[in-house]
Parts: sequence; structure tokens; C-alpha cells
Amino acid sequence: MANTAALLGNLLNTKADINYYTQQSLYWNTKYEANSAKLEKQVGYEEKWEQAFETAMEGSKECKVRGVVYVAKDAGKVSEAQAEAYANAKVSQYNEELSIELADLDIEYDTMVTMYDTLLEEMRAQQESEKTATSTAAQDTGLLQS
Repeated sequence: MANTAALLGNLLNTKADINYYTQQSLYWNTKYEANSAKLEKQVGYEEKWEQAFETAMEGSKECKVRGVVYVAKDAGKVSEAQAEAYANAKVSQYNEELSIELADLDIEYDTMVTMYDTLLEEMRAQQESEKTATSTAAQDTGLLQS
């Protein structure tokens, strides 16, 4: 009978751990998804920025934003500073530092999601094992009827 009580206590602790890990998994999943959306936007802005930079470096088109000409048509050799200024003006939403920070957070959040999902799998397997052991111990003491 004492064995059954101990096994039942372990089973209840495991269930509490599963509830905690489930909450943590949901928390990190939410953070991961929100960060991924922000990162996706920054990646899109980065692609547009690079495209604008390359267009300016070619010098074959007039590169003008809000009335300011950064590169005249058929300008010949264009400096990187001019091309960068044009790209910054054309795609002002792109922030390289933010993009790097979001990429780092993406890795961190993905790691946390993976860790909690793995812990949940382990705890669920442990719970099944404990359920079986508790059931067997309870039947052996005559507490449960088959």
C-alpha cells in the first residue's frame, strides 16, 4: 500500500511537471512566432535594400527618392557611399542591427522551444511508465478491481 502511495505521488509530480513544461512551451512558441514575423519583415526589407544598392552601383538608372537624386543616369562609376545613401533612403525600414538581433533571438527562441518539446516528450513517456507501475501496484494490493 505504501508503494502505491509513493508511485501515485510520483505520478502526480510528473503530471505537474508536464503542466509546467506545457506552459513554458506555449510561452516560448509565442515568442518564437512573434520574433519570426519581425525577422521575416526585416529579411524582406534587406532584400529590397540590397536590390536598391545594386541598382545604384550599376549607375545606369537615375536613383531618386523624394526629389533627391543620389545617382544620375549613366553616372559611370558610383561610390559605395552614394549607393548606400540611396538604398537607405529608398528602404528606410531596413535596420541591419535589428535584423542581426532578431536572427540571434530566433536561434535562442528556437532552442527553448525544442528543449521544452523534448522535455515534454520525456515526461509523457515517464508518465505512461508511472501510470502502468501505479496501476500494477494498486491491483497487487487489491485497491483496484480488474
